[in-house]
Amino acid sequence: MDKARSDTPSVLHKSISRRAFCETSMAALSAELLPGMAFGFAADSAATPSGASGLPTLDELGTGWLDCGLLAQMPSLHNFHDMAACAPDLVGVNFLPGGQLYGDESGPRWPIYYSLPLCGLTIDDRSYESTNCRWLAFEAVRRAQVGDLDVVTTNRLVIEDTVVMWRVKFTNNGVTAKSFHVTLTVDAGWRPLNRELIGPGEIRATPDKWKLDYVYRFFDLPQNKTDGQFAELQVSLAPSESREIRFLMYVVEPGKPGRSDLTSTWFETQWDRTKVEWETRWKSAFTPGNEFFSGNVPLLITNDAAIREIYYRSVLTLLVLLRTNLWSNRTFVTSGERPKGVVFYWDTSLFSTLFALLEPRQMKEQIKLFLEQDPHESAVIVFKTERPPSPKHLEVSSGWDLRGYAANDLSIFRLAWSYLVVTQDTEFLREKIADQTVLQRIHILATNWKKLRLNPTDQLADYGGALNLLEFVPTYINKVPSFNSANVWMMRELAEIVEENGDNAEARRLRLEAEVLSKAVMTLYEPGKGVWASVHRDGTRVEMRHCYDFAAVGRFLAADLPPYVCREMADFVQRELLMENWMRAQSQLDLAASNSDRPDHGPMGAYDAWPAVTVDALCRLGYWNIAVPFLRRTQAAIYEGVYAQAREFYGVKRRDRHAPVRIAQRQGCMRECTGGGAFAETVLCTLFGYLPKLSGAPGLLNADTPRSFTGELRHLRHGAQLYAIHSGNTGLKLQEET
Repeated sequence: MDKARSDTPSVLHKSISRRAFCETSMAALSAELLPGMAFGFAADSAATPSGASGLPTLDELGTGWLDCGLLAQMPSLHNFHDMAACAPDLVGVNFLPGGQLYGDESGPRWPIYYSLPLCGLTIDDRSYESTNCRWLAFEAVRRAQVGDLDVVTTNRLVIEDTVVMWRVKFTNNGVTAKSFHVTLTVDAGWRPLNRELIGPGEIRATPDKWKLDYVYRFFDLPQNKTDGQFAELQVSLAPSESREIRFLMYVVEPGKPGRSDLTSTWFETQWDRTKVEWETRWKSAFTPGNEFFSGNVPLLITNDAAIREIYYRSVLTLLVLLRTNLWSNRTFVTSGERPKGVVFYWDTSLFSTLFALLEPRQMKEQIKLFLEQDPHESAVIVFKTERPPSPKHLEVSSGWDLRGYAANDLSIFRLAWSYLVVTQDTEFLREKIADQTVLQRIHILATNWKKLRLNPTDQLADYGGALNLLEFVPTYINKVPSFNSANVWMMRELAEIVEENGDNAEARRLRLEAEVLSKAVMTLYEPGKGVWASVHRDGTRVEMRHCYDFAAVGRFLAADLPPYVCREMADFVQRELLMENWMRAQSQLDLAASNSDRPDHGPMGAYDAWPAVTVDALCRLGYWNIAVPFLRRTQAAIYEGVYAQAREFYGVKRRDRHAPVRIAQRQGCMRECTGGGAFAETVLCTLFGYLPKLSGAPGLLNADTPRSFTGELRHLRHGAQLYAIHSGNTGLKLQEET
């Protein structure tokens, strides 16, 4: 990040649904305490400038100071086991290790969390909210000015532990000496049971809601003055003088001894280790042969500041949501606030190539679990500390049976396909999933759409109601073009796989079926409008002005579309969906816009992956001149950290093209989400055109088409070989690394 960017203030700038999963009864949420190479290109007139930037530091990827009054979500903390969320005050941290953090929505910045009791801070008997905050991968910072007193609180979450650390720094910015009475209230607003003063500077209590004890330990109080609930000190400061207090909170099972090793020396060691460990894992993600991941993601070298930031923040999103304390110890949970181990198939599939590059070993093990499931059963899979036993026999139900997300067949197929073509592990096709092979299982996924036809004469699959699809868009139901177009792609890719395995007859049959289905999808197009329709079960044809049809049809059927359709589709997206710094998932002119206002899929924002997949579709339709400038503009929307479940337009100008954008919180939207990995996926597979194939060297998407982007992608692993891709003014070049 350049300096100007970091200094920019924020003001510039059965189906089970996501929401239902976050409204689990509190009785089910009792927390479980956890234990603890050289290469070179030939000369090119658009060669990457020698001053181009590579891997940014985590400090560079931290935010500038943000105005808390404009935010809907406060900064978060992650430690590869759990998530914590800062409260809007100066010291409160919502934390419930091993349990679900999200409780319910309320006003901006104050969602209801299932949390251990928060501590509070008063200065001269008054409490204050933070006025500004900063987010970094390894810490969160809050600040407020209280008269001449500047208060800055920095929190870190100890790596893979259940300890929250605080540094609270007081600075006298006045011209005379000042004295302040500071009180830390350990359980503000709560009535914990069995509170006791353990020793100097330490308080232990058992909350009545959770089967966990929490212990606060203070290091910098005069005489370690505590009374079982309050820790007090008098802060006397000369002009420009600063003073800091440090404390921590750790979690222990009730009745178990406390941790005597958590001294001030331990605090300082862990404070430094937290950042070092984050930096080490960050660098490992881009290093071939590193000791942490079984693979690596490519290193981007470019002087294009916007694309660079977008790419690296996208990859960082995945590290934020990486969990090492589940049976698959490289699991990317969809969001940190949900119950422990929740993974949505759909979100995960949106970074499938990146997943296969970064962590092929554990991806393979996770795909085996996915292939054991009924893809029509649920929206999610929940990873536990132990893997569930594999079944001996898999049933394939017949008839319309969609109870989960409509995206599941596509999502699991795409994950398996990405693993196969990136790793070149063709032996995987012959491995057994219960009593079937992987090839048989992905064949079922690619053709599962046939049993979703309500009548034998139907050519299109019926994908159910709103909860099976976009949840909050009531008209986006039944025979939709998006997933029917995905079926065409799956059958064509499956044809390549079975042909590679010697079954030419089956490959021909799949391609013929794909051709017929492609023509059926085209009957849903609305000529002259650039949009698509759904056909409801009563026969009603309903025009839909939603980005997902554009993204899916553009991604999966680009080569089938006549030029006029491509042009009309691009015109629609540019006219009604693309805003200055973000996009609307649904046009404000959509018939259901007034009934679809959830930030991720409605007209007032977009799920964070939607801009990325929209850019991909625009490029595949040939509209690079629209796609790449828009991709760059979305840099302005990621000033709060990494990618979220959704960003929303807000304020009185939320309907305008230049509407301000922020991470959404309303309607149960989460602070971070792995769907944001779709941006790095688009940079990799679209901007750099990486097209992995089941055998041989990778292909390149539209290699002769200049992207108006200059850069190099290094250490791109395809099978056992590393490649580099260069983008310049003549298009793309692929070269093996030596």
